Amino acid sequence: MEPREFFIEDRLERYRLNAFCNMGESGLSHFTLEEVLSLACLTWKDLSPIPMYDAPNQGSFELRSAIANLYPGVSKEEVLVTTGTGEALYLAFHLLVKPKTKLALIWPAFQALYEIPKMLGGEVIPVSYEKAFFANTWEKVQADLYVINHPHNPTGQTFPLGEWDKLLTFFRSQKKTVLFDEHYRFLPKGGGLGITGVNPGDQFYGTGSFTKCFGVTGLRVGWLIADKDFIQRARSFKDYLTHTVNPISERIALGLLTEKESFLPEIQKRVQKNIDAFTSVWQKLPKSQSFTPPSGGLVGWLQLEPGISSEGYADKLYLKTGVFVLPGSNFEMEGYIRIGFGAKEGVFLEGLTRWMECTDLI
Repeated sequence: MEPREFFIEDRLERYRLNAFCNMGESGLSHFTLEEVLSLACLTWKDLSPIPMYDAPNQGSFELRSAIANLYPGVSKEEVLVTTGTGEALYLAFHLLVKPKTKLALIWPAFQALYEIPKMLGGEVIPVSYEKAFFANTWEKVQADLYVINHPHNPTGQTFPLGEWDKLLTFFRSQKKTVLFDEHYRFLPKGGGLGITGVNPGDQFYGTGSFTKCFGVTGLRVGWLIADKDFIQRARSFKDYLTHTVNPISERIALGLLTEKESFLPEIQKRVQKNIDAFTSVWQKLPKSQSFTPPSGGLVGWLQLEPGISSEGYADKLYLKTGVFVLPGSNFEMEGYIRIGFGAKEGVFLEGLTRWMECTDLI
């Protein structure tokens, strides 16, 4: 059995590089290599001595230590460095999901979070985002594995702190296995580092990365957090996939994590400015019905008026304005548009203006 087409990736490949204003991607607009090295406080001389052999399969000692420091009580032995979060999810699901495994997750969802489990014979239980951020909702859901994508893609919603604590208490009391996908943890509303549910001792596993939040998706570095035995099984499985992460990517990743406090606050301010700008004008966008500002990450979920094809809307918007957005149909939920807030501020504002002025979309 094989997974279906990855819906959003096909559209991203067609439009993301040619759009005037890219509101379709879920990451910060990219930095150049020169800019990235500056952010990481590295120079070409720092990279030139790196031997071009395979990096350690589990990831370098230094990088795993830096990642472990992001999670209270986690050791470097509980970290596996992967080629992006996609590989981390692929490994985790292959070890956690068997035929008939019941997997519950917030809906709509990033396709990899349910497509791979379905391919493995799992049974997916969608939990509507309208109710998913209340702990008592999950108390009524009977599953073998719970996947909590937080902050949530595509809605940008998060659990209020009190509900988050109740959720963890419930999962812990019921001895539930949970996979926390926390790709946007570096972009909580208000700055700093977002909350985490990861605790390997409770079988609260985690996947993560900084690449979307830091504007370096091409670096392709992610990680899996779990207990030592699980990590060793995942590392052995990884030998059949990418085997190792490029040592140059690992070194740059280490530099970015080490220096993040020097540049991340500015990224967070930039994303919040775009969110605030969109929030102030969304009602002026043609055929828009409702919007809740994201409380974390850099994507949001715009509802269209009833009966409008999200794909048709997105196609016409791109053709008439050069503004690229993702239709809700790519998330198997019609009637919505996913908005990315990672563009440079000037481009984002011009894109909004063009969108507001385009009155003949439907």
